[in-house]
Amino acid sequence: MNTFEPWHTLLPESAQQLIQVIGWADTVRLIQHFGGTTLPMPMGATCVGRAALDALSEVMGEDTTKKLADFYGGAPLYVPRCDLAMRRARDKAINEEFEQRIRNNETATRVVYALAIKYKLTDRRIWKILKTIPPTEPTPDLFDGLFA
Repeated sequence: MNTFEPWHTLLPESAQQLIQVIGWADTVRLIQHFGGTTLPMPMGATCVGRAALDALSEVMGEDTTKKLADFYGGAPLYVPRCDLAMRRARDKAINEEFEQRIRNNETATRVVYALAIKYKLTDRRIWKILKTIPPTEPTPDLFDGLFA
């Protein structure tokens, strides 16, 4: 299962479309590198367009860049940040790593310190994350279809 696959319903439509075009793993990588930015997606017909695609392929690989250019070529591509889904995935990873390291007889204080460094968060934030039971699935919209 991928980084935020359980929370696909929390992803904006543009991210879900990216998943259809390039798949989960490449969408995650695209969001991690370019989230919150608009990428020019030239068709590669000019040397400037080819240079832009070459720069993108250094991060995403040639196959993924070709898929993006074929689908979005000629139009700018906004890459969403997907904050909520990314936060949920991060918090789940923190909880899982904490539990695994505690089972390996590490002290909670040492593990929290290491997690704070790894995720670039404060130790207080790590403790708050650990005290909150993360949902395994996103909360469904209770009002979905009620006011249609």
